[in-house]
Amino acid sequence: MMPENNSRTSLFLMELIIAVFFFSLAAAVSIRLFVGAHKLTEKSTALSNATIWSQNMSEAFYSCKGDVSKIAELYPTAYTTPDSVILFFDKEWNIVQDAHSEASYELLLITDKAAATSVYSDVNDYGFDYSGTAMRGNIAVFDIRDIKDVISTIPANSEHIIINYSVDTLISQKESK
Repeated sequence: MMPENNSRTSLFLMELIIAVFFFSLAAAVSIRLFVGAHKLTEKSTALSNATIWSQNMSEAFYSCKGDVSKIAELYPTAYTTPDSVILFFDKEWNIVQDAHSEASYELLLITDKAAATSVYSDVNDYGFDYSGTAMRGNIAVFDIRDIKDVISTIPANSEHIIINYSVDTLISQKESK
């Protein structure tokens, strides 16, 4: 009698170990999926907010004709140089003034003045002759949560760039004869 009872106990223990293993494996997979979903949601939220803020900066660029000093008046907390505007955001996408302690994201607008013929060299379908001066701008939003320094130039390739695009506006037109 004794060996048969011992056999049932061993079988029950083996089934219990397999069931615990199965549930722990399922729990590990579920946790991994939840973490992945959280990261995807975080990236999606960052992209959405970066798009909104970069569109705001684009509209400021167009309405101010690329003049950095006028753009700086619209964003009094922005850091400015003669050719750039930098805004810092916390993790909730609120503008912050202290770039080093609270900032999680950075928006950078870099402008330069150029001849309209070079800026609009690819636009000739409408029969309009672009001459004079144009302002070009490059807008990028960065995730700076794991970067210690302020980004002051837009690198060609970076895993920290959330969104990056160019804007331009014609600021003066030469009269054609």
